[in-house]
Amino acid sequence: MSVSVAILGATGVIGQKAIALLARNPWIKIIELVASDRRIGQTFGEVCDWREVLMPMPDSISSIVLKGAKNLLAEFIISCLPSEIARTVEPMLAAQGKIVFSNASTFRMQTNVPLLVPEVNFEHLSLLDSQDTTGKIITNPNCATVGVVLAVAPLMKLAKIAHISVVTLQSISGAGYPGVASLDILGNTIPHIAEEAEKIVEETKKILGSPKNHANFAVTAHVHRVPVMYGHTVTLHITFKDSVDVNQALDAYTAWNNKYPELFVIHDADERPQSTKDLRQDDMRVHIGQLRQGDRPNVLGLVCLTHNLVRGAAGAVIANIENYNSLKKGHDA
Repeated sequence: MSVSVAILGATGVIGQKAIALLARNPWIKIIELVASDRRIGQTFGEVCDWREVLMPMPDSISSIVLKGAKNLLAEFIISCLPSEIARTVEPMLAAQGKIVFSNASTFRMQTNVPLLVPEVNFEHLSLLDSQDTTGKIITNPNCATVGVVLAVAPLMKLAKIAHISVVTLQSISGAGYPGVASLDILGNTIPHIAEEAEKIVEETKKILGSPKNHANFAVTAHVHRVPVMYGHTVTLHITFKDSVDVNQALDAYTAWNNKYPELFVIHDADERPQSTKDLRQDDMRVHIGQLRQGDRPNVLGLVCLTHNLVRGAAGAVIANIENYNSLKKGHDA
């Protein structure tokens, strides 16, 4: 049985990716697209500058007439709104009984809002019980944070973590469209993305903690924008309180792949993973490479690559819908 969704912010790069991914999904049906007041009444095809590379704009989507955020019929809402607009619109929809799956950062750190990576912290959906609206808000992480927590989560049972050092190389598509000016990014690396390092630090601790308490290890983050179209690469150095070796880490990733097939791709070649060689345009996988022992037996280093528009944004929202719906079905059974 299919479920219905409305997409807010559908003309942006994340909204377009969500449309393309949902075109392949047999049980989630897009019935409404929401736009700003000046675009209401026009069709999506008339107003959208389609830049999604996974597929051409679906004809069924092109003909949808854009509407406002009030009086939506869809059961579920996918919000790809800017944070400042989400602050008003998302609570309004939750108050109307809608289940809002948000890609915005606005409510991620609110204590009663799940910041969800379903393979890692599915139990955080229990936070929904403390939201006082008939509808609910569920968020997914920052597009770089998701790679960090997925790479680290399987290693947490090997030993307690004392510190995680994070260095990101983030693609230009993460800045949306039109994004970073070409004269700033071509042939250049920008060692700053506003508020990004802070998001990685705090979101990592929330996701890898319990529903009520954040993880108590330290996180240090430095972020960079690089001239790459898709894919965020993250270098991690993880300091444990006890010795941990590479073979233990490999076994941990293998064990998670047994539970979540093809979640991790382990790369042995020195020059991998690479965005242009390893990422698919619908890639929900986590690419791990350069897994090696540090200069002390309690330190591991690795490189993680994820598709920022898929695993880091649109695909993450869809995964959250699927997992929430499975939980709902279980409660109704």
